[in-house]
Amino acid sequence: MIRSVGSISANIEEGFGRGFGKEFAHFLRISRGSARESKGWYKKSKFLLEPNIIQERIALLDSIIKMTTATIQTLKNKNNS
Repeated sequence: MIRSVGSISANIEEGFGRGFGKEFAHFLRISRGSARESKGWYKKSKFLLEPNIIQERIALLDSIIKMTTATIQTLKNKNNS
């Protein structure tokens, strides 16, 4: 869980560091995949964490997934223009 959650920001940072071209979108897709993986880990942790903590963190991950998806689409539209 720690590795998948950490991978979210690490990939955004690495992609941002490479500029706003196709590589950034690639790293955002990897980050989005890590966010989805993290959601799965939180769902599996129902015997370890309180339900309210799991719900809050899944909601945050859903927000991250939406933001990365929107940014990927924006970059795609920008590159197609």
